Amino acid sequence: MRAFLIAIAMLCAAGVTARADDWAIDADWQSPADLARLAPHFQHLKIDRKLHAVALVADDAQLAMLDGMGVRYKIDVAGTANLRTFYSEAFNRDRSIPGYACYRTVEETYATMDQLAAAHPSLAQVIDIGPTWQRTQNASTGYQMRVMRIGNTATDATIPDKPNMVVFSSIHAREYAPAEVNTHFAEWLLDNYGSDPEATWLVDHENFHLILQANPDGRKKAEGGQSWRKNTDTANASCGSSSGVDLNRNFPFHWRIVPGDGGSSSSICNETFRGPVSLSEPETANLVAYVAGTCGNDGVCTGGILPDLRAGPLHPANVSGDGGAAAPTSYPGMFLDMHSYAALVLWPWGDTPNAAPNGPALRTFGKRLAWFNQYSPEQSDTLYPTDGATDDNFYGSLGVPAFTFELDQSFFEPCAPLLNKTIPDNLMALRYAARSLHAPYLLPGGPDITSMSASPDLVAAGTAVTVNARIDDSRFNQENSTESVHNIASAAAYMDGLPWEGALAVGALTADDGAFNSPTENASASISTTGLGSGMHLLFVQGTDASAQAGSPNAVFVEVAQPSEIASLAGTISALADGAPLAATLHVTNPVSGESRTASSSAIDGGYLRPMHAGLVNIHVDAPDGYLAEDISGVDLTAGATQTRDIALFSACSILDDDVEAGNSGWTAQTPWARINNVAGNSTYVWGMTSYPDNLNASLSRTLDLSGYSGSTLRFDDRCDTESGYDFGNVEISVNGGSNWTLLYQCSGRSTWQSNRIALPASTDNVADLRLRFRLSSDFSQTRSGWALDNIVVESGGAQCRADQLDRIFADGFE
Repeated sequence: MRAFLIAIAMLCAAGVTARADDWAIDADWQSPADLARLAPHFQHLKIDRKLHAVALVADDAQLAMLDGMGVRYKIDVAGTANLRTFYSEAFNRDRSIPGYACYRTVEETYATMDQLAAAHPSLAQVIDIGPTWQRTQNASTGYQMRVMRIGNTATDATIPDKPNMVVFSSIHAREYAPAEVNTHFAEWLLDNYGSDPEATWLVDHENFHLILQANPDGRKKAEGGQSWRKNTDTANASCGSSSGVDLNRNFPFHWRIVPGDGGSSSSICNETFRGPVSLSEPETANLVAYVAGTCGNDGVCTGGILPDLRAGPLHPANVSGDGGAAAPTSYPGMFLDMHSYAALVLWPWGDTPNAAPNGPALRTFGKRLAWFNQYSPEQSDTLYPTDGATDDNFYGSLGVPAFTFELDQSFFEPCAPLLNKTIPDNLMALRYAARSLHAPYLLPGGPDITSMSASPDLVAAGTAVTVNARIDDSRFNQENSTESVHNIASAAAYMDGLPWEGALAVGALTADDGAFNSPTENASASISTTGLGSGMHLLFVQGTDASAQAGSPNAVFVEVAQPSEIASLAGTISALADGAPLAATLHVTNPVSGESRTASSSAIDGGYLRPMHAGLVNIHVDAPDGYLAEDISGVDLTAGATQTRDIALFSACSILDDDVEAGNSGWTAQTPWARINNVAGNSTYVWGMTSYPDNLNASLSRTLDLSGYSGSTLRFDDRCDTESGYDFGNVEISVNGGSNWTLLYQCSGRSTWQSNRIALPASTDNVADLRLRFRLSSDFSQTRSGWALDNIVVESGGAQCRADQLDRIFADGFE
C-alpha cells in the first residue's frame, strides 16, 4: 500500500488528478500457476516470461484484489500519467495534444473510408452491415457498422473464386492502435495500386474486407475520455464505464464453454461480460452475418464472405475443441482480429490448451507473421482461456485460418512509435498474410520472396528481361517453439498469372552462387517477352524448398512498349571533388504522365542506364553516405535516342563526426553515460554504460550549429540492450532551446549492433542552436546492460555547403 500512496502523491505533484481510474503497474509472478490465476482478471497484459514480470492496466478495485491475492506490484507513475493524459486529450480536437494527433475518431475513420472509395471507385466500396446497439434504440444516435471492401472488380471475370481476407480492428473500444493499423493497410493497398507491383497484384487477385471500427459506439465513449472496453448496451444493467457486453466474448462458437466463468464472465459489470446469450448484440450479429452468413443448427454456414469448408458438421460444444474436424489444407482466405496491447500473435484454441485440428499449420503461419512484427507467437490459451472470441468462432465455425494480433509496446502508444514501428512492422505482416492468402495452411511452410527486380523493366516486345529474386525459407520467429527451416530447392517465374490460376512457368531461376543449397538464395533468370502486348505486365516468382513445399509469391512490373516509344537516359554518377565513380540510386519521373522508375549506378565506373517513355523528366539522386542528393528538372528524352547526363555529387558537409576514440568532443553526459570499450564485440570506444538503474531518465546531449545548412542527416551505430518493451533508447531533437523535443528514433530490447540513418526534419534547417540528445529511460523494475552508441555523424547540405566546395575547386585551378 505504501507504493500506491507514494504513486498518488507523485501523480498529484505531476499535475495528474488521482481518482478511481486506470493505473499502469508492473506485477511479479513466480510460476505459471500464479500467472494463470492473475491473468483472467485483466485485459491488457504484457508478460516477460524470462523475468517473471507482467505489465498491467488496473483500476482501484483490481489493485485491491491484487493486494488481497498477495501479489507484489509497483505503480508505473510515468506510464499512469501518460495513460490518463491519453484518455483525456488524445481525441480532444480543440486541445490537440502533441504526440497523439495520429489517431482518427470514428467520424474521421468513416470519412477516410468514403474518400478512399471515391478516389478508387473500381477498387473499393463501403458497405453498411447493420446498426450498432445504440442505433437500434434510437435511429438518431449510434452508428451503422461499415466494411471497407477492396478488390478490383474488373478482374472478377478472369480470376473467379478470389480468396478473401477479413480483418477486424478495435472491437474493444479503448484499443486505439488497431483501427489505425487497419486503416493504414487500406490506404497502402489503394494508394499504391498501379505504382507498386505487390499492392497491384494483391488487389487484382484477392478481396479484402476491413472492419476498421468494429465497436463504434464504445469507441465514441472512449474518445470522450473514458476507459471503455465493451459496447454500450445497458439493457442488462448500467455500470458506468463498465456497462455493455464484451463483444469479443459474445460470438457463438463455444460461447460460455470454459467452466466457472474461466473464459468470460456472467457478471454484468465485469469487463468480460459475455452477454445473456451468444449473439445477443447487434454488433456481433452483424459481423457474423457478414463473415459467415447464416449458420444452421447442424453448424453449416452459408452466404458469408468466407466459405464453410470444415470436414463435416459442427460437433457438439466441448472444451476439448470441435472433435477433430480439421479444415482442408487448401482453404483459401483468412481471418484476423487486431487488439492491443501485448505484442502477441495468437491462434486457436483460446478455450483449451489442446491444439486445434489445424494446429501445426496455424503455428507455422503464425510464426511467419511474428517474424515481421517480432511479437511472441503462441496459441491463444497460453496466456489465459477465453471463450466466445472472434478467432475461435470463425476457425471453429468455418475452418478458416484465424489469428489475433495484440499490437504495441504500450496500451497508450504515442504517435512516434505507432507511426515509425507498430504500423510499418504490422503492415509488413499483413502484406505477407495477403501474399499467402491462396492457401494459408500450406504456403507459409515454403519460402517467401523477400525482394524482386526486373531489368530492364521497360522493353520492346522480344527483348529479354532479367528477373532477380531473393528467396528465403528462414523467416520464422522461433520463440516458444522451433519451425523446420529447409534449403531452397527451386524457383519459377510466371507472366501475368499465378500457377493456381493456370499460368504456365515462363522460366526457371538458377542460383546466383551456382547451386540451391541454403535456406536463403539469390536467383535469376532471363525471361522472354516475345508475344507480349504493349502495356504493363506482372512477372511473378514463387520459390519451393527442399520439403517440396512452394511458398508465397511476389511480383514485379515489366512494361512492353513499341521501340519508337522508348527513350534512354544514360550517364555516370561521380564525386565532384575527385571524379571517383559512385554507386547511387536514381529516381526518374515524368510529372505529366506519372511514370516513375529507378536506376542504379555502378560502383565500378559510375555508369547507369534508364529506359523511359519520351518526354520531360525529373531526376533525383539518392546519394550514398558522405554525399548530397541531387535534383535535375526538365530533362528532355526523345524516343529512339539516348540522352546522356553525367551527374557529379557534392560531398556532404560534416557538422559532427565522432567515433568516440579521441575523448569527449563536446557532449554533456549524465550518469551513467560514459566512454567505454569492448561492448558486445566492438573493441573500440563507444558512448554507453555497463548497467543502468530503475527509474532512469539520463541523456547524452550536445548543441549543433546548422546556420546556413539544410537537408541534414544523422547517422550512428547502436546496441540497445534494454528491458524489451519497458526501457527505451530515445533519439530526440529540439529546435527551440530544449522547450520541446521531437522523437526521431526509439529502440528497446536489442542486443546486436545496427547502423541507423535518419533524415532530420526540415525544421532543423538553418537552426543555430539545434539540441541533439540520446535519452535512456527505464521503468522501476528489471534492467539490462544498457544502450551503446558509436560513430555518431551529422552531415548537412544547403547553399553554403555547395558554395564552399565550388570555391575550393576553383581555387585549385578548375573553371
